[in-house]
Amino acid sequence: MEIRTLKYFLAVAREQNMTEAANVLFVTQPTLSRQMADLEKELGKKLFVRTNRSTTLTEEGMHLRQRAEEILALVDQTKEEIREDDMDLSGCIRIGAGETRAMHWVTDTFAELHQEYPHLTIELFTNNADGVQERLEHGLLDFGLFIEPFNPENYNFLRLPEPDQVGIVTSLHSPWAHLEKVTPKELQAMPLLISSRTTQKTFDLSRWSGGQVTLETLCVAGRFDLIGNASLLVRTGQVNALGLDHLLQIETQGLKVIPLDPPLSVGSLVAWKKFRLLSRSSQVFLDQLKQKLSDFSH
Repeated sequence: MEIRTLKYFLAVAREQNMTEAANVLFVTQPTLSRQMADLEKELGKKLFVRTNRSTTLTEEGMHLRQRAEEILALVDQTKEEIREDDMDLSGCIRIGAGETRAMHWVTDTFAELHQEYPHLTIELFTNNADGVQERLEHGLLDFGLFIEPFNPENYNFLRLPEPDQVGIVTSLHSPWAHLEKVTPKELQAMPLLISSRTTQKTFDLSRWSGGQVTLETLCVAGRFDLIGNASLLVRTGQVNALGLDHLLQIETQGLKVIPLDPPLSVGSLVAWKKFRLLSRSSQVFLDQLKQKLSDFSH
């Protein structure tokens, strides 16, 4: 399977038409059709559903599309890393993160480097811990910022200061807006949106509540990846979301965060894969972040 073949395959997947894809690629339609037929033969799977007007992907084709995009991204990243100029730091630092105020450690560090090295760029990927960890595992990210709990067994990591406080995000006009704190009993009585994160439970509510609250005892109205879209539902006043304080999306949309009682806080960390050779730009970023954290602690 050649890189060129994967590029041809992705063009067909995007255009959903063999003729249109051939025009984009500047090849003849018979040549492209033959390449795709050879690819299906090589893999022993049917990748396309062909009709007179369109060419769509089968389930196996959709799986290959995901992997092909990852492979080509790694190819481009590798070329970029090798081309980096030792005299003028350039390249792209790829960082994935959830929503937490601790993200400012990452963005402030990059801003300082970018002032010194204006050719340096950053690519930010925002998702919950599951999505970030998957891309980090596949080499599509250099670093991931995770809200704890997080299992760092396969990673090196830097723990960040300034933990986030866990609370209930509610509308200013909801039946719960008058509460100053949310106890375990009150938490179990309200309809909640909770994180869709699965690899690690988001918050240890059982430990927080002394065993009173578990996932099974909550009134779960739905799940979300990021608080931005979930906040639109919270604004209706019909449901609340279990989230963190000091997020911009919360503070600017007629919502409030009510802290839990007893208080519950969670830390954050920046992780990168063990035994993975970092690019020069990523190593410089990491050194700068370490220095900022050291200066803060002293």
